Amino acid sequence: MIRSSIQKRRNFLRKIGAGVTATLLAPGTQLLANDSPHYPRLPFRGEDGPLDEKYWEMVKRQFLIAPDKMIVNAANLCPSPHFIYEKVNQYTDALARDVSFQNRAVFAKVREEALTMLAEYLGVSTAEVAITRNTSESNNIIVNGIDFKPSDEVILWEQNHPTNLIAWQNRARREGFKVKVIAVPAQPSSPEELLQAFTKAATPNTRLIAFSHISNVSGLAMPAKEICSMAREKGILTLVDGAQSFGFLDLDLKDIGCSFYSGSAHKWLMGPLENGVLYVDEAHQATIWPNIIAAGWQEDHSTLDEKVAVLGQRNTPSTSAMPDIIAFHQSIGKANVEARVRQLNTYLKAQIGKHLPQAEFTTPLSETLSGGVTILRIPGQEPRKLFDQLYRDFGIAGAPTGGLRISPNIYCTLKDMDKVVGALKTIVT
Repeated sequence: MIRSSIQKRRNFLRKIGAGVTATLLAPGTQLLANDSPHYPRLPFRGEDGPLDEKYWEMVKRQFLIAPDKMIVNAANLCPSPHFIYEKVNQYTDALARDVSFQNRAVFAKVREEALTMLAEYLGVSTAEVAITRNTSESNNIIVNGIDFKPSDEVILWEQNHPTNLIAWQNRARREGFKVKVIAVPAQPSSPEELLQAFTKAATPNTRLIAFSHISNVSGLAMPAKEICSMAREKGILTLVDGAQSFGFLDLDLKDIGCSFYSGSAHKWLMGPLENGVLYVDEAHQATIWPNIIAAGWQEDHSTLDEKVAVLGQRNTPSTSAMPDIIAFHQSIGKANVEARVRQLNTYLKAQIGKHLPQAEFTTPLSETLSGGVTILRIPGQEPRKLFDQLYRDFGIAGAPTGGLRISPNIYCTLKDMDKVVGALKTIVT
């Protein structure tokens, strides 16, 4: 039945780009938008020719971005396509009209569909994924869910997010196991150089290695598959923080071979707020204790979601939009999304190098060693002032993280990257 509903959703998306297929009943109202004419037609991969700039300009029109604003802060928060907001609003409205158990029963069905589609998107089984509230919660489920002995050691990358760094250090202070924080070369010559830093740090006492897939403060991308392979050979668990890769990279978690993976829907996936993902390889699920046990939790759970994501009352209308954003990505093509984000960043770096040769990149120029995050500094310019002036004078919303951080997603165009460069040139000359 779930497979059937997924196929129906895909067929619908192939007709109108995106929409709502689940039904939520309010008193006298059936919320079913399958035939709504206001959803624009979105050509799909290979259907109407190559994915050229006209295609990506059309993708951009699926978003409610103000015409005088440019959002290049995917590393923090992305806008969603309009139909995601509409879906959440429809379900929120219906819930406000009728909060009965009977009316809310539909949310469990849509969540099941979301889990199935999410698992397919990540290349794993449905039993191995849970929908959390964000990357932070997913990381902390792992941080606080594994038993450690005083002799155990955890290796962390110094550029990890606090939820995958400070959280470990706080628990280690309570319980006495060792945390080793390592650095890697700022401008590595190859992925092997990054792998070597973790290989050298590992000891017979190392129980787990935790690292950001892509750094939010430097834009440096880790060779996750190689690190996980090395760790697996040594009997070491791995936690990959995918805040900057989930929704951007064409992921196959079984190919990467990590023990655990975390991510947020509100970043590169461009999905509804307050939804995250946690993957735990089935071989390691017995080692994880739940952090929260709320009403409805059962000892005889059969999936990860049932084990760690029964968190009490949640924003269920938001989660109901997860199937739609996953279908949106799949309609464009995961590989096409990754290629587009890489194209935007490669073009941006090249244009900055051409027109602002004094700029210093924190992020490696190599696509192999970077992702969708570009961070730079311009001598004589304070990053926060640049960040403020770009927004105040040009409507360009980036971030002052690690320098001036520009992280464009598929709702951006090459013309937008030219505008960023032009604005910077105006400010510094």
